[in-house]
Amino acid sequence: MSLAFKKKTWIFMLIFFSLIQISSGQKTVLSLNQIQDEVQRNYPLVKGKELLSKHSELSIENIKIAYLPKLYANGKMSYQSDVTSSPISGTSSFGAPKDQYSVNLDVEQLIYNGGRTKSQLNLSKLSTEIDIQDLEVKMFALRERVNEAFFSILLLRQSRMVIDEKKKSITASLEQVKSAVKSGVMAMANSKVLEAEILLINQQVNELEFAEKSAFETLAELMNRDNDFEIEITNLKIDQKDLLLEDEQLEKRPEYQLYAGQKTLLAEKIELVKKDRLPVITGFGQLGYGQPGYNQLSDEFDSYYMIGAKVSWNIFDWKAGKRNQRKFDIQKELIETQESSFQRNQKVELNKEHNNISKFKILLTQDDAIVELQEDVTKSSSSKLDNGIITSSDYLEDLNKEIQSKLNREYHHIQLSQSIAEYSRIIGKTEL
Repeated sequence: MSLAFKKKTWIFMLIFFSLIQISSGQKTVLSLNQIQDEVQRNYPLVKGKELLSKHSELSIENIKIAYLPKLYANGKMSYQSDVTSSPISGTSSFGAPKDQYSVNLDVEQLIYNGGRTKSQLNLSKLSTEIDIQDLEVKMFALRERVNEAFFSILLLRQSRMVIDEKKKSITASLEQVKSAVKSGVMAMANSKVLEAEILLINQQVNELEFAEKSAFETLAELMNRDNDFEIEITNLKIDQKDLLLEDEQLEKRPEYQLYAGQKTLLAEKIELVKKDRLPVITGFGQLGYGQPGYNQLSDEFDSYYMIGAKVSWNIFDWKAGKRNQRKFDIQKELIETQESSFQRNQKVELNKEHNNISKFKILLTQDDAIVELQEDVTKSSSSKLDNGIITSSDYLEDLNKEIQSKLNREYHHIQLSQSIAEYSRIIGKTEL
């Protein structure tokens, strides 16, 4: 094997393993939509939907057995002090024995109950749908937490970038000042002011790092994954027509489906109350063996049977049914009141975010001009500091104003995106 071939082989292997290390070190970059989707898939409440469905299936199966015949097995053994007997004495007398035994199999079959069973089935299904929809409402509420954590990370990172830029400027000026101090042109205090500012910046950086770490951990916990991902910088946009909504467009939120389901459930409960006033018809049968049988004047063991039907009807319930109906009507009115209150709060929140979107758009049109002017002022101050015309404190004051103007511009960009995301969430959109 030639030396050149060995060299090429080693180079190839080095490149190969370097690529593996680079690829393994890369983090998954997730957009806001992707994070929201992962939370909606992996949050523990999602499992509740499956559990509620299984619970509903068991309840429905139990209700359906009302259509099936009921079988009862029973037996009895007794001794009584007296029995019905023949008035004739002697060998020709007859009558039931004082010790009696019986084993019976009783059957009961529902024939008609006014549709109660069907209503109970509907109630069970509706109750489960409402419970599932309540979980949907709770899951949707997580979107606000995701938005808050996501955009806080963006704000913290922009702050970090601008502060790092500030630190570079101060560090460069510090070198100039130290040189001037050493040559006796400037007082030592100018150097100390800049050194103290750098220490303050380091503190601010530490605070930003811990705040960002906390926000990342929040997102990771909500997604049920390790903190091994990166977030995508998001600049959201919104059409002006999306800011002009009709009332029916507001009803995409899961809360409206919950209110509708609750009202449907109450309507079904009222129907069940009405059906409780209808008669119930059941068929029955009995097959048995005992001493005596149905012939109470016989003292012999005998088999026996009976078939028939019976009607049960609660003719007068002292207006309990009407009072129950009124109770459900009142509950329906309460739900409508809650729905109306929710819609009003929704409009208040939408108006707030609508105004924020308009505000940040206007502020952003002014930010560039402000930043440009502050940069010119800082350049002038830096030159004056180098020439000993102003102090370090004067320079820092102008530099802080420039940094603040840049922070404001970046904040306004992110706050605009956050307001757009919140506006979409309040409407009920799941995709941005």
